[in-house]
Amino acid sequence: MPPGLAEVPSSERPADVFFIHPTTYFGADPNARFDEPGATRTRLEQGVLRFQASAFNGCCRIYLPRYRQAALAAFLNKKEDTAQRTVAFELAYSDVRRAFDYYIAEENHGRPFILASHSQGSLHAMRLLQERIAAEPLRTQLVAAYVIGYSVPEEIEQTAVPVCRGARATGCLLDWNTVAADAGEDRRAAERLIWLAGHYQRLSGRRRVCVNPLSWVPDGEAAASLNLGALPAVAPGAALRPAVPRLTGARCEAGLLHVSIPWAERRGFANVLTFFGSYHVFDYNLFYTNIRVNAAERVAAYRAGRAPPP
Repeated sequence: MPPGLAEVPSSERPADVFFIHPTTYFGADPNARFDEPGATRTRLEQGVLRFQASAFNGCCRIYLPRYRQAALAAFLNKKEDTAQRTVAFELAYSDVRRAFDYYIAEENHGRPFILASHSQGSLHAMRLLQERIAAEPLRTQLVAAYVIGYSVPEEIEQTAVPVCRGARATGCLLDWNTVAADAGEDRRAAERLIWLAGHYQRLSGRRRVCVNPLSWVPDGEAAASLNLGALPAVAPGAALRPAVPRLTGARCEAGLLHVSIPWAERRGFANVLTFFGSYHVFDYNLFYTNIRVNAAERVAAYRAGRAPPP
């Protein structure tokens, strides 16, 4: 855990989180193995677990399945490669679906749960929401869905659950995609594949969800004073650094979340993508403490509004 933050013992956490991890496989095959070794495993265990999933260990038991994720190349291909991409996505999603079904049947026991994800994981979460969670009884167990770092269209409200419109709203979903303050329009977004109304299709001109993680309402702007602490990235195996409060504000515009990182604070919040205006890798890091506090707040709101599970 980052210095200054405490992990709650698993037995004392009142809810669960089912976390679908982002792409960590950059290899040549269309899909990774379940137990893909080397850099793929390091990115998962030293990156995703520490900088993303751990944000939920103050409120929730964490379930993070490994799955045969689609390779990074599947998200970079041009539109004429749609069929090839969907084959890779189908295989990855089939693993996620089976893992979720097992979690519900064997581990959940009627407990409230959060669905959380990032990047490729959020593509699969988008589908899981529509196919498994939007219907009863699971809909009533859903605290919230943090479907972060993917282009979730506003139309998903018609096929899944509503967008969250407050810090204590439950049974709803959130998404944001972080870019630099001066970043322009996302020109590749139109060709991005989403799951909507029973099939993969291009995002095209659809409006995207952007819930501001500093105010927890759609769209709008929030000041850096509301940022409770951003978690700097560190090298694999290195000790975590303390979260940095008031690092950046955030502004939703045209489905993107704009931030401004001071040059003096860029250590831990910069990589090759940030030089091109994308803070995609840091979608969780930049708002780590806010996510941690908010997840616990939503779980408390859920429990206050419902009888405890048997």
